[in-house]
Amino acid sequence: MGKHDSDESMGFFLGGAEKVKDGSLWLLKNLKILLMIALIPAIGFGSYYLTKFIMNKKPNTEPTYAVVPGTTKDREEEKEYIGGYELLGEIKASKVGVDVKVLNPTLDGVEYVEDSLKYGAIFYFGEGINEIGNTVILGHNSFSSFYGLKDLEINDQFSVLDSKGNTTTYTVIEKTTCEPDDFSKFLPMEEKSTEITLITCETEGTQRLVIKAISK
Repeated sequence: MGKHDSDESMGFFLGGAEKVKDGSLWLLKNLKILLMIALIPAIGFGSYYLTKFIMNKKPNTEPTYAVVPGTTKDREEEKEYIGGYELLGEIKASKVGVDVKVLNPTLDGVEYVEDSLKYGAIFYFGEGINEIGNTVILGHNSFSSFYGLKDLEINDQFSVLDSKGNTTTYTVIEKTTCEPDDFSKFLPMEEKSTEITLITCETEGTQRLVIKAISK
């Protein structure tokens, strides 16, 4: 039986199919390798863009500040107030039962002495609490303020806490009375010393009781 055209066609088809089959088998065998080769650039590009994305999203480790109009980022610590007056410190003389806050009576450049004395003792004169020089503190002769000062004696001690958190111990060196308009007690008793003068009314209210003390 002679060779038919259809046989040639079929042979061609089968041969082609065989080649396709062989090619498919080769492709299947090498698919993993081909995929890995194809993935290398994809992984590289993916890693690059992923790293770039992460770096762009990295939290800022630099300190941040809430900017408030009229202030700087190096703002002072928040101050405390009593009755609307700034708290400057505290005087404690446990022996005579005195424990009173010291306030700044000045608001916007105006002194409110009588009103601020309702809330504690007040800073009246000097460079500042626990600073070099003589600091004058006024207080009412009341149980919540300077009533116990009358019981302090020479060489007794009391402590004064300032707004910075520092505590200084003072020793009483003078206990006298004076007229309300006698400002000589505002002067320090020693040069370049750290002194404090506590002033309150006498029981009758006609003179002032003055306690002068020094940090030794």
